Amino acid sequence: MGASVVDREREDVRFDEVGSRYAEALAALFERNRDSAITRTFDPFQLTSSQARRIATEARRDLYYSATQGEHLLALSMLRGFDEGYEIPSFGIFVDRERKERGLGRRLSEWTIEQARLRGCEAVRLTVYADNPTARGLFASLGFREMEREIVDRAGEPVEKLIMRLDLDG
Repeated sequence: MGASVVDREREDVRFDEVGSRYAEALAALFERNRDSAITRTFDPFQLTSSQARRIATEARRDLYYSATQGEHLLALSMLRGFDEGYEIPSFGIFVDRERKERGLGRRLSEWTIEQARLRGCEAVRLTVYADNPTARGLFASLGFREMEREIVDRAGEPVEKLIMRLDLDG
């Protein structure tokens, strides 16, 4: 497992790699957010209890990280694509709908990007919907730059998805 760290800005928030001890907390996080606005913009997988348990317990090369406060899991981030053989992982994050707009997403994003850097990744990539200005602003402020755009179907409607990349060689 990777190193865990207590967030210096909020001593009560801990960042850590997700493992089996997080299975129930991750399932609860997914359940709280399954039918919220989060699923409109976060869709790499369904937020189900079974998916949470797979993430927490199955052996894999993809990396999942948590932000916790006590026993409560507040946010999830990930570096995915290693299982499929990609050298540049896809970054993703979501923050519990009850914890939005408190800076937690930025802090966990910065920590997750640092984990990619420490693992020797040359870059990380992500996709974000064009109609999600908060996330786009966060990613741009972290140094991600837009690489391309594509129109995709989301719930029967065409929407624009941006592919962004952050080089980690510096």
